[in-house]
Amino acid sequence: MRLDFPFSAVVGQEELKLALLLTAVDPSIGGVLISGERGTAKSTAARGLAGLLPDLATDRPAPFVELPLGATEDRVVGSLDISRILQDGKSELRSGLLARANGGVLYVDEVNLLPDALVDLLLDAAASGWVTVERDGISASEPARFVLIGTMNPEEGELRPQLADRFGLCVQVRGPATPEARIAAIRQRLSFDDLPGAAREAAQPAEQALRFGIISARKRLKTLVISDEHLTIVASLAAEQQADGIRGDLAVVKAARALAAWTNAAAVTAEHIHRAAQFALVHRTRHNKTRHSKSNASGQTRSGSNSPPTLVPTTTASASPTNPLPSLYAPSATTPTAAAELGATRLITDLIDSDQPGRQGAEAFGRQRIVDSAPFESAAPLAVAQTLVCAATRGARVTAHGVELRAEDLKRHEQRGAGSTHVLFLVDASGSMGTNRRLELAKGAALGLLKSSYQRRDEVALMSFRSDGTDLVLPFTRDVRSVERALSDVATGGRTPLARALVDATDLLQTRAPSLLVLFTDGRANVDMGGGDPWDETLAAAKTLRRACAGGLVIDCERGPILLGRALVLAEVIGAECVGLDDLDAAALTIRIDRRLADL
Repeated sequence: MRLDFPFSAVVGQEELKLALLLTAVDPSIGGVLISGERGTAKSTAARGLAGLLPDLATDRPAPFVELPLGATEDRVVGSLDISRILQDGKSELRSGLLARANGGVLYVDEVNLLPDALVDLLLDAAASGWVTVERDGISASEPARFVLIGTMNPEEGELRPQLADRFGLCVQVRGPATPEARIAAIRQRLSFDDLPGAAREAAQPAEQALRFGIISARKRLKTLVISDEHLTIVASLAAEQQADGIRGDLAVVKAARALAAWTNAAAVTAEHIHRAAQFALVHRTRHNKTRHSKSNASGQTRSGSNSPPTLVPTTTASASPTNPLPSLYAPSATTPTAAAELGATRLITDLIDSDQPGRQGAEAFGRQRIVDSAPFESAAPLAVAQTLVCAATRGARVTAHGVELRAEDLKRHEQRGAGSTHVLFLVDASGSMGTNRRLELAKGAALGLLKSSYQRRDEVALMSFRSDGTDLVLPFTRDVRSVERALSDVATGGRTPLARALVDATDLLQTRAPSLLVLFTDGRANVDMGGGDPWDETLAAAKTLRRACAGGLVIDCERGPILLGRALVLAEVIGAECVGLDDLDAAALTIRIDRRLADL
């Protein structure tokens, strides 16, 4: 059994711990967004918090559910057992990750890399405490009251302001500021790694105090009154920080009330409101949408007087009626024959309509391309058209209740996600003419991709080749700043080791799938790898490269009165499109790459 590091044993990070405890007291705050560099106890604190939230119904530890970046919508929100519904009309809900986190913690590492639609789903569930599954005209709801924790490293790209605004609180964390704090953190970690059981046992008194503090604060929460005077202070702070909408105001109010309950205060005070605003408005200020400032909500620099209170669930079962489950079949004709025909027509029409990308369909299928149909799985979306074709081929009867389906008729969509793609810019930096323009074009296209492909989460890398070998100037990254820094000073000049460059590109692309190659070359290889003809070696390397990438673009850089056309030959061997360098600028190249990515 895995033993998690105790929450109370985390050294420092008082801001982070307080924000987490406030959302534990009142999960309707909407979760905590934690922004910070690697190794700053983000995930450690999140896991530790789950240990403070006992499931009082079973007296077991609260669930800690981690949402992977590659999760599908069905896995996140759950699904209906379509085969059970079609066979006997009864619905059976298969819980997704949101419902499994009920009463505990839902943790999303690198939430800034999660598709927007999934972020919306989990934030809606975090705010409402319920998750609704809708499929083929049927819907069902189940409780999903959890503490939402999202972490991100700004170096990997920022979370869009519209999504950051959906998080109730935000904390920016950094590593220990002093050598003494670093030493204390190291000693705590070493002690836990050597004897985790003993370390947890030693932390139990502090853990139990925090656990009882959360339970007690939840009971006091609804007894604390928010007055018009409180709301005036909140509105003034939000206006001062130019916060859009009222989500920030609501988060301040809820966090201030949770803080008053946590500190066992008799009433909510202005101090509670100002303290809560530091967490609730920092990521919502119009002048600082994507950079988390060090200032508090009133614009004052934090001082010792604003230090967080000393750190010393019952899941509120807010009743919410589940949506009724309408019948799939609703014949209303006057004769049995008409009833059968009308019932079958309605069944087929309704199911096909529900299979089209309407509002929910667009969300469910817009991020994925339907490739083919495959045998049905109960947790998968039903491929209605393929199912009906299969039933018709078998000779299924049409009755007053619709089309008689069997288990073998049911089909699901085989889909491919529109997830992250990797683009390698492989640039000839030898002494041939136009080297600087190639590098500038690659840089402009790389920046254009990263700035425009938030949904796909593309990564780019740049490798140059010259003299006797290659140089991985920029490993795969999503960080715009890394691209700008790395491409500011690339060595140029020398001969053209094209074969070696293709071999090294193959080795790199084999670790990233799917991947796209953008090759800048005139095809004039003049450096061999193993004593053979440089061009023959290049063609052999190109054949191997074709199996390592999903496609590509070859930018033909050849100039002069005598043209060999080798770039075009390379493109054909690699299976890539070939376009002349003079026909492109950065914007045009970005568009071409985007089109190729859409086909992957």
